[in-house]
Amino acid sequence: MFTDGGVRMSLELTDEIRSMHFSAPIRSEQMKYFTEHFALAVLKYCYDDFGGWTVNDAPDLQSGDKTCGIEVTELAIDLNRAIVGDCLQYWETGDVKYRNKAEGRGAAYVDMYYILPTVDSNDELAALEKIFRKKLKKIENYKKHGFGKLGLMLVMDGLPIPSTVRYWADIVRVLQSDSINKYDKVYFTYSSMLSCYDCISGTTEDIPINSGDYSALKKLARSEIEL
Repeated sequence: MFTDGGVRMSLELTDEIRSMHFSAPIRSEQMKYFTEHFALAVLKYCYDDFGGWTVNDAPDLQSGDKTCGIEVTELAIDLNRAIVGDCLQYWETGDVKYRNKAEGRGAAYVDMYYILPTVDSNDELAALEKIFRKKLKKIENYKKHGFGKLGLMLVMDGLPIPSTVRYWADIVRVLQSDSINKYDKVYFTYSSMLSCYDCISGTTEDIPINSGDYSALKKLARSEIEL
């Protein structure tokens, strides 16, 4: 399965989806499921051959016949991940100790929003390398369970630093060269873009996503975890 390339925009984002409003932030225990549903929504939006795929477990996204799978993970700096967790706990509970923890880690609050500490491309690429090495270890077990083709999707909240975008595929290529087990495709999505690195052909495809559609995809994913 997996797409053979080409932008097809098969997922229709209706006015109903675009107008969705949620009165409370995502709860901390929902974040993993939100990220997985969002990842699948992005793939369905960009390609027409993910229609039969579902959110599952081990790997996170699976084709209908269980022969292809995609592992999904956030690409986040460890410090920032901890801050986001603190902020979610603060919003859920109102307990000021979580806000204090977030501020102690370097976050700043402005009008009920938080600002993460400044990072550079080296921080982002180091996070990518750490995550990718961890995810490579999962491939052997997935293959034993019949998944012949495997992908990895890295989801980043917001815009990465330009040099991160420029070099992320190179990091993947180098790390996979030292591994017996390899992913067939690696996806990297962030605000305004889905990038796909084909590990077999060595080519990269970039698919722009306009900001309105990107926001609607998040709303769609949020609605699915609220069911």
